[in-house]
Amino acid sequence: MYLTKEERRTLVQFLLLYLSSSFILFAIIAYLFYESESKAFFEKTRNIMQMNASVLSSKIIHAHMSGEAFSLEEVVKKYQGKIGFYDKNNNALVSSINVDIDFHKKLYQEGNNMILVDNSTFGHLGVKSIVIEKEGIDSYITRLEYQIIFYLLWIYIFLAIVGYFLAKLFIKPIQQKRLQLDSFIKDSTHELNTPITALMLSVNAPKLATAKNLERIKLSATRVSEIHKDLTYLMLENSKEVVPEELCLNKILKEELTYLSLLAEKKKIEMDLEEKNELYFEIDKESFVRLVHNLVNNAIKYNKVNGTIKITIVDNRLIIKDTGVGISKKDKEAIYERFYRASDQVGGFGLGLNIVHKVCQAYDIGIEMDSKVGVGTTFILSF
Repeated sequence: MYLTKEERRTLVQFLLLYLSSSFILFAIIAYLFYESESKAFFEKTRNIMQMNASVLSSKIIHAHMSGEAFSLEEVVKKYQGKIGFYDKNNNALVSSINVDIDFHKKLYQEGNNMILVDNSTFGHLGVKSIVIEKEGIDSYITRLEYQIIFYLLWIYIFLAIVGYFLAKLFIKPIQQKRLQLDSFIKDSTHELNTPITALMLSVNAPKLATAKNLERIKLSATRVSEIHKDLTYLMLENSKEVVPEELCLNKILKEELTYLSLLAEKKKIEMDLEEKNELYFEIDKESFVRLVHNLVNNAIKYNKVNGTIKITIVDNRLIIKDTGVGISKKDKEAIYERFYRASDQVGGFGLGLNIVHKVCQAYDIGIEMDSKVGVGTTFILSF
């Protein structure tokens, strides 16, 4: 299904808005996550370094007070990382640290390393300060940044794909309505062209006043009039005040069938009207005419040659049964939608059953439909 210029522009605008807002949102989330993770890492590293320094400090104090031997060289040798022991003059007693230490700071970062200075030994065994150096701080932060950017990129690609299909999904109903409208315009042109062409041929015929020619003119003019009435009723339904009145539906039905019988004769369709009682109902005449006309006209249009149409009035019901092509199960849900056409085999606008549905809704008329493909369709109206 192709996109028009306006639909493409709408799709692009939606995607830009969706993706830009998503990017801002996830960028904020990524930044907050980065801040939280880096802070947690620094806090965890500090706690581990402080805990190691405190354990060593307690061992030094205990060894000094108890007179036990305690080898600072052995600690430096076995320690997994870099550590140093410094005297009161900040000179190294034993150390594996190769950088200058700022003893005025308790915890600080030097390049890619974090340095902790602990003074809890209080000079025991000549140790004033325990210094621990943790390497690879910047490497972890850089790795964290790359991971966040990597996942953010993949999430953004995923959102872009989802956004594209969401946009296509949202624009699909608009496309369908636009295509229905395009079809309606094309069908309108075709539907109007047929009777107008017939009128022009009949008017320009050598023998204008022949019975056959006059009948053709009458049918063509009536067809144009019915198209105009359908369009006017549907498009201008709210522009005029409708005054319902109690009508004898039998009489109006017979008047409408007088015209429709001419259309049925051209397809050799037999129409039979059975009236078991008179049916009165409060409705405006034009609405009932549109209701009956569209149902019977469809029964003729979608019927087969030499088919039949049985119209029955019984109790408070009007039953219209034909031997036409029938309506498939998948089309039954949508037949009352405006511009919807279940078949392109015959002309039409896709307005008829929409008008029928609107009239039934407006006057609380019950409508039931039973249809089998290849057998026919029955409409039952309950007044």
